[in-house]
Amino acid sequence: MLLPLTVSAETAAQLFDRAKKEADLHTQIELLTQVIEKSPRHVGAYHYRADAYQALGDTRRAILDYNRVVALRPRDPFRYYARGLAYENMAEHGLALVDFTKAISLSPSYSNFYLARARAYRAQGKYALSLADYKRYAGIWQNASREILQESIPVSLNAYRYDEANEQIAVLEQMGDDSPQRYLWQGRILYNENKLDEAISAFSKAANRDDELREAYQLRGHAFKELKDYGAAIEDYTRVLALKPEAYWFNRRGLVYEEMHAFEKAEQDYTRAIELEPKWSVAYNNRGFAKLNLKDYQSAKNDFETAIKLDPAAPTPYVNLAGLYWTWKKDRKRMYEYLQQALSHHFKDYEALYDEDQKGWLFKNINQTAEFRSLLYK
Repeated sequence: MLLPLTVSAETAAQLFDRAKKEADLHTQIELLTQVIEKSPRHVGAYHYRADAYQALGDTRRAILDYNRVVALRPRDPFRYYARGLAYENMAEHGLALVDFTKAISLSPSYSNFYLARARAYRAQGKYALSLADYKRYAGIWQNASREILQESIPVSLNAYRYDEANEQIAVLEQMGDDSPQRYLWQGRILYNENKLDEAISAFSKAANRDDELREAYQLRGHAFKELKDYGAAIEDYTRVLALKPEAYWFNRRGLVYEEMHAFEKAEQDYTRAIELEPKWSVAYNNRGFAKLNLKDYQSAKNDFETAIKLDPAAPTPYVNLAGLYWTWKKDRKRMYEYLQQALSHHFKDYEALYDEDQKGWLFKNINQTAEFRSLLYK
């Protein structure tokens, strides 16, 4: 009497066929493992098991199986491509690039390989190389999908290829794209071309379409600041902080308050920045400068010294301390001591020490002496 066919009696081909139809990934892996036990060079089993591990989030085991696949089929570009995608999931962009480049060398006409490599280059901040691969994938921008345009435009901007970005944005516009992101990108280009009024208009359109788009307020605030419309810049930075309070933006708003000579408000903003980032030397230096303007000399001195302790290589706190000793106590010795330290830390903005609107007021009278000038220019 014949016994029923058991799993162990199935051939590798039968098990593989059953595994491909299995919906449960854990069961699929068990079946594929049996295939490999019966047929250790079964490429399909390794590849399917790698895909299953990948789907379960076990990228380490997936890579081990993809390695086996590549070793068994070293001339198959799709095996490198699959492993490259796994490396991308692990944020191993360098290894992914190697695999995508190998896949391209084996099959240069397959466009998806270029798209994968473009994304890996983008993740590494290699924007010019990334853009070149996006173009190889798309052919010409007029043939690109909306999704690829939206993905590649920031790459063009980060590569400073503004003509390229303008061409991509024009195609998006022809598609009827009215998204806040399109206006944001247009604004970035106009801002970098120093067309500040037009940039502000574009950023405003972006903000009107998405009133929580922080970057629109950030960039519009920068443009307003450059136009010396400090009140409008303050409004935008305040909006940014309302959406997400961060030390950088308190510091940035504090700098605008300084331009307005609103030093008490500047001090408050720098204090908030320090509360959020207690080891950020820049905020201590800036708060010290606001206090110096408020003639709170001892407290300003403490902040400059803290800034130096946190970042001994930064020259600006030494300059500010030098100016403080001259303004506060007319202490020529300490003034020159700290100015010398600023110079030894590569301070180069000599003209600021003579400009009353910058730091010249801190060195009033003494900056007109031959002794002072000789220290700077020796």
